[in-house]
Amino acid sequence: MALTAISLLCFVALLPFPGLGLPADSGDLKQMYIKVTVTNHFANMDVSYPTTVSKGIPMFGVLNHLQDTNKSLNINKSFGIYLESVNGLAGSTENRTYWELLSKKYNSITRLNVGIGCYQPQKNENFIMNFTTWD
Repeated sequence: MALTAISLLCFVALLPFPGLGLPADSGDLKQMYIKVTVTNHFANMDVSYPTTVSKGIPMFGVLNHLQDTNKSLNINKSFGIYLESVNGLAGSTENRTYWELLSKKYNSITRLNVGIGCYQPQKNENFIMNFTTWD
C-alpha cells in the first residue's frame, strides 16, 4: 500500500512536465549512456537496447524514448507508471509471473524498490526488466 502511494505521488509530480518528467530546465542537463535489457529465461531471450538520455529523467521517460526509437520494443504501462507488459508479455497471478526491475552497476545487480515512475537511472547503468516467477 505504501509503495502504491509513493508511486502515485511520483506520477503526480511528473504531470506538470510534458517532457515525461524532465525538470523544467532540462535543456541544461548532460547526456548519459544507459542500457535497457529485457530478459525472459523461459523463452531464452535476452535483448539489450542501448540509448543516451538526459541525466535526471525517470525510467518512465527513458522507456518512452526507447519505444519511439525502437519499433521492436513495445512497453505497456498502466496509469502511466506501472510496468504492465513488455513486447506483449504480461505477468500473471495464475502462472505466478511478473516483471522484476533490476539495476546492474559495476557488475553488481540489485532489485529496485521503486517503479518506473520514480526510478532515475545513472550513467552507464544497465536497467533490467526480468520476466520471472515468485514462490
